[in-house]
Amino acid sequence: MMSASDESRRNLVDLLALFLSFLAAIVSISGAIFTYTSQAQIPEVTLWPLPGLVLVDWLLIGVISFVVVSISLRRKTAGWLRMTWLMTGAFIPLIILGALSIGLLALIAFFFTVTSTFIIAIRYRFKWLENFGFLMLGSMSNLLILILIISLGSSKA
Repeated sequence: MMSASDESRRNLVDLLALFLSFLAAIVSISGAIFTYTSQAQIPEVTLWPLPGLVLVDWLLIGVISFVVVSISLRRKTAGWLRMTWLMTGAFIPLIILGALSIGLLALIAFFFTVTSTFIIAIRYRFKWLENFGFLMLGSMSNLLILILIISLGSSKA
């Protein structure tokens, strides 16, 4: 049987994972909005489809990651943990491709999300190393989406 203090400690760990994911969502949302508004002040720069769609991608990744983490904490299944790895991996192409613009903020959001994902994996004793492939799958999937967005943007130019 689990004591009340053990259950309380476990709930705090879950709350920490959710809070870190929330911080990642806030960084993604505010970073995307700040970048968009700062770019919109330059009249010679067009924002659609680039960088606007990339910023929307970043914003959605942050929000969806938070939603997936919150569902993962409620359902406590391996499938939802895999989804958290997928969404965490989606930050990696943004860090690399946006190295000179949004890369630092995307790295901060990635750090919060990957820490949250590790907490969930360790907390519920999932084999997190086996799910590492889902991190790479999420990374490659978002890379393909970003390449599609970039090719769409270059065809408009």
